[in-house]
Amino acid sequence: ANLHISLDYSGSMSGEKLRKAIISTVAIVKACQMARNIHTQVSIRSTDSGGRNLPYIVMVYDSRKGTFKQFCKYMSILDANNTTPEGLCFEAIQKYLIPTDNNVDSYFLNFSDGEPGYAGQGFSYQGEPAAIHTANQIKRMKENGMNVLSYFINESSGASYSWNIFKKCYGDGAKQINTSNMNEVARTMNELFLKKNNRS
Repeated sequence: ANLHISLDYSGSMSGEKLRKAIISTVAIVKACQMARNIHTQVSIRSTDSGGRNLPYIVMVYDSRKGTFKQFCKYMSILDANNTTPEGLCFEAIQKYLIPTDNNVDSYFLNFSDGEPGYAGQGFSYQGEPAAIHTANQIKRMKENGMNVLSYFINESSGASYSWNIFKKCYGDGAKQINTSNMNEVARTMNELFLKKNNRS
């Protein structure tokens, strides 16, 4: 199997949300390493703090190239800031994602705490248009056979405008999760991959 984890590193993720997301991510990556037949990649996305204010996505880890120790070091020093360019970053990374085929089951796991939002370079990326664009990028992943799970990290439960936009972006792969229950994500994913490893 192959798992790509993408983390929202916008300013609103700072603090407890990001800490819990990192803990879950590290736990999942470690479990995949122990299973031995599961490759993992971890990317983070945000916008830069320079004068250009451009969206960016960074590949922090690829189990085929880097070490778990290096990965933990990077995750301990990276800070969250600025906005949430979601679909713009997903479009940029499409060619690096590993599609499902006869030999590989591919998964895309996303952590975010809000709707797509970016303003810069003379245009605004938010609301319904940004949700439609992000949904189209998720559709492309699914067309390549990828299983998409996207967790909306919230400090409270219930519907909100951001949650409704989030659902439009990710469809039936959208899940709402409270910060206090984020360990459930790691547990669920670990069980999924351990079952797969036992079948292999």
